[in-house]
Amino acid sequence: MRSKIILKWVAVLTFIACIGFGGMNFTSATKEGELEWNGKQLNTLEVNGKPYVPADELASASGSMLHKKRNQYTVASRLDRIMKKGVIRVGTTGDYKPFTFYNKDTKTFEGFDIEAAELMAKDLGVKVKFVKTSWPTLMDDLLDDKFDIAVGGVSRNTERQKTAQLTRPYLNEGKSPLIRVEDKDRFTSLEAIDQPDVTIGVNPGGTNQKFVDSNIKKAKVVVVQNNLDIPHMVAEGKVDVMITDSTEAMYYASRDERLYAALTDKTFTKSQKAYMIPRGDSVYENWVNLWMDEMELQGEFDRLKEKYIFNK
Repeated sequence: MRSKIILKWVAVLTFIACIGFGGMNFTSATKEGELEWNGKQLNTLEVNGKPYVPADELASASGSMLHKKRNQYTVASRLDRIMKKGVIRVGTTGDYKPFTFYNKDTKTFEGFDIEAAELMAKDLGVKVKFVKTSWPTLMDDLLDDKFDIAVGGVSRNTERQKTAQLTRPYLNEGKSPLIRVEDKDRFTSLEAIDQPDVTIGVNPGGTNQKFVDSNIKKAKVVVVQNNLDIPHMVAEGKVDVMITDSTEAMYYASRDERLYAALTDKTFTKSQKAYMIPRGDSVYENWVNLWMDEMELQGEFDRLKEKYIFNK
C-alpha cells in the first residue's frame, strides 16, 4: 500500500519539478535539437542516445502537456535510472552504531539505516547494493557517483549542503559525552571535560572531530581510526571521554553497564540526522522525502528507534 501511495505522489511531484526545477547538468550530452510543445520551441539534449527536455525549458511552457511524442521525452532523473537498472546503490561507513555496522562474521551491513535502506529498495521495487565508504571520503565518493544515496548517521549541516543535497531529517539529537559510570558526577559540563588530565577519543573526518577541534583546548585528544573502538576504550579506561551524537552514546550505554550517556537532555549542540543524495535532481529528492514522510506516518522510524537505539 505504501509503495502505491508513494508512486502516485511521485507522478504529481515529477510534474511540479518539471515546472519549477532549474537547469540540469547533462555531462554526457552530445546533441541539441528542438521540440515544438504547445506552440513553443523547446531545446532538447540527446543523452546516451535518448532525447531529454531540460527542466528550465519545460518551465517556459508550464501548464501544458507534451503532445504527440510526449512519451519520447522526459526529464532525466536518477530515480528513473535506479528503477531501470533494478538496483539502488547505498553508501555507508559501517562504523557507526546504531545506524550502520559492518558485521565481519556475516559479511553484511546491519543497523537502523541499513534496514531503512532495505525498506526503501523494497518500496522502489529494486534490489539494494551497499557500498563501503568512510567519513573522510563520503562526499567525494558521492560526487564520483559510487552510490545513489549515503546513509548511516549522516548529520545535516550547511557545509554538506553546499556540495550535496540533504533530505528532510528523521532524528533530532546533539553532541554529548559517553563516559564511564563512575565519572558521571565528574563530567557534568564541557568545561569539566576540557581539562589537561582528561583524554578524549575521536574518529577522524566527521562532525565529532569537527566539534572536538573547535571546542576542546586543554584536554588531550586521541584520534582513533575505527569509530567502533572508542566506546570500548572508554570502558577500559584507555580514554576518558568520547564526544559523539547522543544517539550513539545512548546506544552504547544501554548495552554496556560500564558506560554512561551523559548530558543527553542538555546536549552541547543541536543537530539532525538525514540522508544525502547528489544535488540538482528534484524528482529523486522529492521521492526520497515523500518516502521518509510515509515511513514517519506508518511508524516505521519509531519502530527502528526502539529496535536499534533503545534495545527493546
